[in-house]
Amino acid sequence: MKNSWAIILGISVIFAFALWGWFFKQSRQVQQTVRVVGYGTEEFDSDIVKWSVSFSERVSLNGTQQGYKTMATKLENFQKLWNQTGIQTSEFKIFPVNVNREYGQGGHIGYTLNQRIYIVSNNIGKVEQLAIDPKLFVDDGVIFDNSTMEFFSSEIEEIKKKLLGEATQNAYERAEQITSTTDLKVDKLISARAGVFQITEPYSTEVAGYGIHNTSSARKNIKVTVSAEFTLK
Repeated sequence: MKNSWAIILGISVIFAFALWGWFFKQSRQVQQTVRVVGYGTEEFDSDIVKWSVSFSERVSLNGTQQGYKTMATKLENFQKLWNQTGIQTSEFKIFPVNVNREYGQGGHIGYTLNQRIYIVSNNIGKVEQLAIDPKLFVDDGVIFDNSTMEFFSSEIEEIKKKLLGEATQNAYERAEQITSTTDLKVDKLISARAGVFQITEPYSTEVAGYGIHNTSSARKNIKVTVSAEFTLK
């Protein structure tokens, strides 16, 4: 009986050492991997426009009161004319009148009153036409000092998610191409790091380490890279 227990114990010890040795060998083996950079790009159209305008009035030292009245009239005319366009807006923001001192050779000679407005709308075509040809406002005495348009997409986050997936898939395909002349096959994704998004106007080669989000063009191009590492089998 004692001999049987000794045999069983001996076999158990041998098996334990063999199993430990196998695990040790596996842990010492270097896992083969491949690292690649995937690329994704897509063009898309904006569906939101932000039109910013400003107008001003110059007055003498004693003309600020009249200047405020003139600015109020310009604002009233602008709002009236805008309502006539029938363009739906999601935001119509009016900023307070800003007053700046004017100086000449004789010192303080007067003031410039300035007011800024911005409008946000989904009707890009009509807003763009008004910005390009503001005759409707000019004919009524509302002359803009500045007029700028910015374009945005309400779907930008979904576009970014989709593009990250495409860039990752592109990385996998590149890894397959790299290993196509070997006996190795691309297996699992073990790490991935996305670069910054570059959102530019179409056909632009502009890039920046911190990313770009161009708002001057309604039609945009978005690009991103994904650095990925895959195991090989």
